Parts: sequence; structure tokens; C-alpha cells
Amino acid sequence: MSGHEQTGRRVPWREANPEAYAELKRTWGVIGHSSVLMVLSLSLIGTSLTLGYLDWPGGLETSVRLGASGAAVGCGAVGLWRMVGALFRSVRVVGSSRRRCAVPDG
Repeated sequence: MSGHEQTGRRVPWREANPEAYAELKRTWGVIGHSSVLMVLSLSLIGTSLTLGYLDWPGGLETSVRLGASGAAVGCGAVGLWRMVGALFRSVRVVGSSRRRCAVPDG
């Protein structure tokens, strides 16, 4: 007999699936950090564009702008990669916990 059948009250999902809930908390933490990387990428893009208005010698300006643009692409790519992976992981965790709940205890 499940906890719901014994007490007559509905058991919250996070109490019924503590492992899945812990994995979702970790996953959403990764998504939060990935969002920070994406914002940093946008900031670096703005920095690269702003450097074009400064009056620096040609080679120095080009080097700094290329460095900022490269860092922006790197931060954006890592942030997007981690975010997509975390979203897929969270969908997989929720799906597997629902399948376990749907299977009766033989």
C-alpha cells in the first residue's frame, strides 16, 4: 500500500521522488550558472563593440577586440552547451520518475 492509500492525503512529488528532486535541483543550478555565462558573453560582445570607438593603435585595438570576441564566443558556447544538456537531463529525470510512479508494485 502506498503512502497516499494509507493516509488518504496526496503525497507531494518531491517527497515521493527524492532522488529525482535532488537531480532537478542540481540541474537547475547548472542552468543558473549557464545563464550567467550567457550574460557574460553579451557583456563581452558589448565590450568588443565599444573598443572600436577608442583611438588605440591599429594592432592593439584589433588584438583586444579579437580577444574579447573570442571570449564572448567561448562563454556563449559553453553556457549554451551546459544549458541544453541540463534541460535534456531534467526532462529525462522527470520522465523516468513518472514512469516509475505509473508502474504498479508487483
